[in-house]
Amino acid sequence: MKYILAVLLAAVYLPLLAQTKIMTYNIRNSNAADGVNRWEKRRDTWIALVRKVDPDILGTQEVLLDQLNYIKKTMTDYSEYGVGRNDGKKKGEHSAIFYKKSKYDLVKGGNFWLSETPDKPGSKSWDAAITRICSWVQLKDKSTGKTIFVFNTHFDHKGKEARRNSARLIRQYIDSLAGTDPVIVTGDFNLEPSDVGYTTMTQKEGYRVGLNDTWMEGALNYTDCGFEVSNKKCSRIDYIFASPQYSRKSYTVHTDNNGIYYPSDHLTVSVVLTMP
Repeated sequence: MKYILAVLLAAVYLPLLAQTKIMTYNIRNSNAADGVNRWEKRRDTWIALVRKVDPDILGTQEVLLDQLNYIKKTMTDYSEYGVGRNDGKKKGEHSAIFYKKSKYDLVKGGNFWLSETPDKPGSKSWDAAITRICSWVQLKDKSTGKTIFVFNTHFDHKGKEARRNSARLIRQYIDSLAGTDPVIVTGDFNLEPSDVGYTTMTQKEGYRVGLNDTWMEGALNYTDCGFEVSNKKCSRIDYIFASPQYSRKSYTVHTDNNGIYYPSDHLTVSVVLTMP
């Protein structure tokens, strides 16, 4: 009798789990002198991989305007939010957030710079080598009416202090903006799990909204490998963090390639999250 009751309860409960597929992808900017791996040579392969994964929400990094326009033209079932980090408009790399039009409505969004003057476009601080930005959106699920916050960013590649302070800044913005809404954070953080900035992103004390690394035991633990499939010197610097309302169903590092090269110098990560 108890077994039958458990089965019936499961049948009722499981459909009430809202499922969301999140993806983060550093696409490699189109200005780089990448020869056979320049953007024009790999953009359709890149699009095909995103289509294959079919994320509900996609956080991208290193996106220049020509790349942004191509993705928007090609992936018309997604809406996009973000600005260029150099001027808060179109100049420089975007940390653009894409989300499915059929699933979400945009409630509001914003951008802040990873600096001591986060409201000042193009600003940088601490030991950062270049300007860095975080873009965020509040999305409303059309089927449930519930809202979530998504933050997407790209930390500095040289400044250790900048990465540590950028993590603190993002946690502060999440606390001030998210309220009780679930939160997802995607990005290229240019730090490994041993870095103090990673500890700041996942620490529970001192912040109202908690964040968990969505990596799962048994999954690949690297994302930054360069273009060449043969490269074995890889590190894990791309992450998807989620607030405790979410449970992890799956975590995947996608290694699709043409036998020689990956579609970008970073591997893309996707995670399926569920929430009652």
